[in-house]
Amino acid sequence: MKKKETRQEHKERINEVQYYIYRNLSSKLLIEDLAKISSYSPYHFQRIFKEVTGKSVNNYIKELRVQWAANLLVFNPQSTVTNIAYNCGFKSSATFTNEFKKYYTFTPIQWRKGEYRNYKSSEYDLKEKDVDFSKIEIKKLPSIDIAYMRHQGFDKTIKNMWQKFLYLLEEYYNIKNPTMMAVHHSNPDITELEEYRYNACIDLKEEKIEAKGDIGICNINAGLYATIKFQGICEDALTLYKKIYYEWLPSSEFEALNSSASVLYYKNNYLDPKDEFDIEFRVPIKYK
Repeated sequence: MKKKETRQEHKERINEVQYYIYRNLSSKLLIEDLAKISSYSPYHFQRIFKEVTGKSVNNYIKELRVQWAANLLVFNPQSTVTNIAYNCGFKSSATFTNEFKKYYTFTPIQWRKGEYRNYKSSEYDLKEKDVDFSKIEIKKLPSIDIAYMRHQGFDKTIKNMWQKFLYLLEEYYNIKNPTMMAVHHSNPDITELEEYRYNACIDLKEEKIEAKGDIGICNINAGLYATIKFQGICEDALTLYKKIYYEWLPSSEFEALNSSASVLYYKNNYLDPKDEFDIEFRVPIKYK
């Protein structure tokens, strides 16, 4: 098999594993089970996973769990620390506290009491654009089948990834002018921007295609969402995320789920010459 084909196959299989990890952070995730999803032996799976993601399997999972727990401690103030620990896949409160402190230097209780405000993931200059919470609509949305391409880092290189994604969609599947979306797996306020996990996506609608190389296939869950239409430039998306999650959500009658926010693009700033976007931002929620 040619090296290029081997790399593509590695990415396809590891994409499947990453998707499974995101969907099952609350569950026990064993190397042996994840290796079966990839169809590699446990030894080769761990080696290939690190080649593709730059992280060991265990560190990758631990990092996702700690980051999401940091979110829930703030977003869901009525949930106990113990419940959040178990919901994020930690075996005990003590294990959770130790891992959390290693990552953020604060204990979960200190974080919840306000230390999260003192944590700066980067020196990214956010302009405090106003967000009108009265425009938030609560919607029950159906499951959406998507094709996606992963990107790590929140910067202008996302533009290059979008260009490649759309080119490959047309090259592999003859898909032109798709409905564009995105999934934000990271919170920009507590994640270093070079570690920010962003997926460029398209709504497949009636298209039936298979994963290939960098392009994966999955779905965005059906369910209840807080949605808001918003316009701005690239950096304003980070401000929107922060205001919805840190200001609106804790004071609302809803709480965040263990799943990621998504975006429906009416205008994609990464493909717009003026760097402007027009989006619907969607946050998965449930009643408290």
